[in-house]
Amino acid sequence: MIDWSKTITADARAATALAAAKAEARVTLAAAVTAARAALITDLPGQSMIYLAKEAEARAWIADPEPDLAAYPLLSAELGITAPDAASLAQIWLNLATLWRSAAADLEAFRLAACAALDAATSVAEVEAVQVDPGKA
Repeated sequence: MIDWSKTITADARAATALAAAKAEARVTLAAAVTAARAALITDLPGQSMIYLAKEAEARAWIADPEPDLAAYPLLSAELGITAPDAASLAQIWLNLATLWRSAAADLEAFRLAACAALDAATSVAEVEAVQVDPGKA
């Protein structure tokens, strides 16, 4: 007598293949977005916190009607290296923050759209059609 309970149906095989293709595509997507982000940032421990602190300090400097350089340690530390004066340096930092947000928004939109397309895919062919590399988009 044949035990049919252990038979793998074509539907089950297709579902397994689809789940595996989606999982692989998500790994590829994460690696590609990670690489794209890494190309735009300095990847050192704590560096993102430094950039956020620089942006906050720059915003405070620009808003301060009578800024005292002693109250702005990050500006003081970089003054004369990246820019000759605190106002110019603060503006550079604000410009870089704006550029980063724009690039980050584009990458995040790409990542979320790819995730949604992978979620919606109902076949391995549909998964393979999803663009998972922002560098090739």
